[in-house]
Amino acid sequence: MFSDLFSALAVLCFAVLFLILVLRRFRQPYFIAYIAAGVLLGPKLLNTIPDTAVVAELGEIGIVLLMFSIGTEIDLHHLSQHFCRPFAIALVQILLSALCMYALGMQLGWPASRIMLLSFIISLSSSAIVFQYLQRTGEIKSQLGIITCGVLLMQDILVVPMVLSLNFISGSNTSFFELVKVCIGGMLILLFLRSAIKRRIFNIPMRRELIADHDLQVFIGFCICFGMAWVSFWFGLSPAFGAFAAGIVIGQDKATRWLGKSLIPFRVFFMAFFFLAIGLQLDVVFFSANAGTIVLVAVSVLIINSLANSLLFKLSGNSWRDSIYAGALLSQIGEFSFVLLTLAASLGLVGDYMHQITLAVITSTMLLSSVWLAIIQKLIYKLPAQED
Repeated sequence: MFSDLFSALAVLCFAVLFLILVLRRFRQPYFIAYIAAGVLLGPKLLNTIPDTAVVAELGEIGIVLLMFSIGTEIDLHHLSQHFCRPFAIALVQILLSALCMYALGMQLGWPASRIMLLSFIISLSSSAIVFQYLQRTGEIKSQLGIITCGVLLMQDILVVPMVLSLNFISGSNTSFFELVKVCIGGMLILLFLRSAIKRRIFNIPMRRELIADHDLQVFIGFCICFGMAWVSFWFGLSPAFGAFAAGIVIGQDKATRWLGKSLIPFRVFFMAFFFLAIGLQLDVVFFSANAGTIVLVAVSVLIINSLANSLLFKLSGNSWRDSIYAGALLSQIGEFSFVLLTLAASLGLVGDYMHQITLAVITSTMLLSSVWLAIIQKLIYKLPAQED
C-alpha cells in the first residue's frame, strides 16, 4: 500500500512539474497544470490515481488554507465600508442567472430542480482563481480588488441557502435543528467580524518566542485556521468561510504577518489537490465526444457572466474600464459549483449525462478564464481615457 502511494505521489509531482514548466513558458496560470495532471493520471487514461475521494478531501484543505491566507490580506475596515455593494452585486447576479436559466429551461422543457441547480452553478465564481490572480498582480488591496473579493465572499455565504434549497426540492429531510444551527452560526460569525471591526479582539500569545520558532508558527497557524473552519462546518456553513473570517481577524495584527507566509507551502500543495480532483473526475471520452457543445456552452457562460457582472459593477458606481475588468475576473464558474453539482448528483437531481456535461463546462470555463481575461484586458486598454 505504501509503495502504491509513494509511486502515485512521485509520478504526480513529476507530471505537475513538467506541465508547470511548459505553462510557464506561455505565462499561463499553474492551476491548468494541476487539472491537466488530473486528467492524465486519472482512471480514464493512465489510472495512476484511481481513488478520487481522497484527492478531493485533500483539495478541500487547500481551499480552507487559501481562504485563510486571503483573509489575512483583507482590510477589514475597508471591506465593512463597502459591504452593501458586494452583497447587492452577488444577489442580483444570482437573480439574473436564474432568469437566464428559466428562459432556457422553458425552451428545453427542463424541470424546476434542474433550472434552480444550474442557476446556482453559473452564478458562483472561483475564489481560488480570482484571489490568486489579484494577489499575483498586487490588486487585492485596491478598491476594485476589495469589492471583487467582497462579491466572492458574499457568493460563498450564499452557498449555504443554495445547499438548503437543493435539499428541500429533492425531498431530503432537513431537520429544524439543522436550520436553526445554520442561522445561529451565520449570525455568530457576522457578530464576530463586527466586533473585530470595532476593536482588536485577538492577540497571539508568546509573540517574541514565535518569531524564531517556525514549528510553533506552523501549528498555531493550523490551530487558528482549522479551528475556525471546524466551527463553521459544525454550524452547517462552509469551512472555507470560517477560515476566511479567522484570517480577516488575524490580519488586523501586524505582529502576525509571519502567519500567512508560514502556511504558503501547505496552501500551494493542497490547492494542487483541489484542481487535481477536478481533472480526475473529468471523463475524457465524454468530453471529446461532446467537445463542440461543451466549448460553446462554456464560452457562452463566460460572455454572459462578464456582461452581467460588468453592468452590475458599473451600476454600483465603478468606471466602465474597472467594471469590464471585474466582469472578466468573475466570469468563470467556481469551485463551490462542484460542491453543488456533487450534492445534486447524490440527491438524484441530475443524471449521468447532465452531471458530466456540467462538470465539463465548469472545468472549461476555468481553463479558458486566463485566455478570456487576456482578451478583455486588450479591449480595456483600447478604451479612451475619458471612459474611466
